[in-house]
Amino acid sequence: MDEMQGAVDQAAAAAKARFEAMARKALERGERDRELAARVQAMTATATSRRKEVTVTVDHGGRVTDMRISDQGVELSAQELSRVVLETIRQAGQEVGKSVGEAVRESWGDESPETARTLSSYDVFGAPSGGDSGDSSGNDGRLPWNIGRRP
Repeated sequence: MDEMQGAVDQAAAAAKARFEAMARKALERGERDRELAARVQAMTATATSRRKEVTVTVDHGGRVTDMRISDQGVELSAQELSRVVLETIRQAGQEVGKSVGEAVRESWGDESPETARTLSSYDVFGAPSGGDSGDSSGNDGRLPWNIGRRP
């Protein structure tokens, strides 16, 4: 009977140790995720149009938080200025998307389903303008801005 009780106690101790290890990992992951969320919330990106007519800053969600139109911008037609503003907003969005992607991949890894879901939610600005991004990774381009590409 003592032998049986010893085996039961041993199994219970092993189960308790596994549970405690799982709980520790969950707490560590929760802390890492809180840190990631704070980093992402603080991210912004600023882009300036090619001829410096417009400078735009966006937050982590792509919302415009600042816009400056230079004297060169004021001289553009309304239609051209609108085009330049939108293009510059997209550029800034692409940049903040790259930053978010790098942080997410650093925290969760490339293979994590959470990484894929998070990055796909940032796929609102499209691929960077200027044609082919030179992505030879086999990436089908569905990841936002081809962020985190590794040569």
